[in-house]
Amino acid sequence: MKKKKITRREIEKVLDGLSNNDQYLHNKLLQIDNLFGLYLEYSKETEKFSEFVKARTKEFEQKQSEHKKGT
Repeated sequence: MKKKKITRREIEKVLDGLSNNDQYLHNKLLQIDNLFGLYLEYSKETEKFSEFVKARTKEFEQKQSEHKKGT
């Protein structure tokens, strides 16, 4: 049995669906980001959280640097 070749229209339909899913996920991530920001503002912990993130980022960068030196 010979395989049916996919048509250009079918490819466009699949790509359109992927694009729609990508846009949906992008919008959801923006909503989550906004919601999290509002929660931090509400809980009055924005500064505390920022310091926590900075400390963790610094730790991660140090580990990455040590890993590169060891390789």
